Amino acid sequence: MMSSIAKCLTLVIALVWTSQATAHEVRPALLTLTQTSETHYDVSFKQPQVQGRFLNLSIETNCEQTRLDARTSAAALLETFTLNCPEPLAHIKIAGLEKTLIDTMITVERQNGSQDNYLVNGRDPVVDTTRGASTPVYFVLGIEHLFFGIDHVLFVLLLLYLVNGFMNLVKVITSFTVAHSITLGLSAFDIVTVSQGPVEALIALSIVMLAAEALHDRKSLIHEQPWLITFIFGLLHGLGFAGALAEIGLPEATAVLALLLFNIGIEVGQLVIIAIALGVTYSLQKLIIIPVRVAVLPVYLVGGLSTYWFIDRSLMVLGWA
Repeated sequence: MMSSIAKCLTLVIALVWTSQATAHEVRPALLTLTQTSETHYDVSFKQPQVQGRFLNLSIETNCEQTRLDARTSAAALLETFTLNCPEPLAHIKIAGLEKTLIDTMITVERQNGSQDNYLVNGRDPVVDTTRGASTPVYFVLGIEHLFFGIDHVLFVLLLLYLVNGFMNLVKVITSFTVAHSITLGLSAFDIVTVSQGPVEALIALSIVMLAAEALHDRKSLIHEQPWLITFIFGLLHGLGFAGALAEIGLPEATAVLALLLFNIGIEVGQLVIIAIALGVTYSLQKLIIIPVRVAVLPVYLVGGLSTYWFIDRSLMVLGWA
């Protein structure tokens, strides 16, 4: 088991990430521009619904815009329109993005078959298309999904409670990486298709199970072979990552590279979380002594929160919520 200060640190990190995850909408808005001739583009713009309302985002470019259609669903607003560009498309601005915390992924598909991807946010909602894309968009999206997917963050932090020794930690992290890479890849290329509702409910249940094991020192399979259990749970979490990736989609021409970057981004985010937890724990455990009763509180907090998620998501799957 980890030290008492580590347990309290986990509580702090969990609370910080929970507040960020609540404020930050993981699903980005998606803007796709497909060039059909020298001067024309077909455009689709999908913006998510956040807390029951649409964000009223709009597109500004140096081209003439003609709106064709707008449709709403329970989760998003989808708009389609055309652009007439007497001069080459030079810039794209997502007006209103500065008032939100979401990202917008912009894909420009050229008539010659080339494709550029951009990721913009409220701090810099404008793209200069004359410079081409330079940011590895799917890498950034992978990091963001891990950072702001609070259930995945809690799962990773709970693993630290169940692992003793650096080599055991390496085995656990490696097994989790290999497992979720397998199911993420299979799902991304439609080899395996699973409804996201049950997957999200089972991910919550996996956190409940880890929290329960973290509260006991009994010799169970999770304690004896944590890498094996982590591999099994990793397969499940990979399906959850795939659900987020499905919302964004993969570029046809560079699907394998984009998937690799997304997966690497997830791993970087995971390692950063672990490094923060271990680094701060090592620094503070010599300064603060925490009573055992206080030290177990974060496990109860995470277990209770995950139980709520499991019940809520299960009711949604059953259509009772």
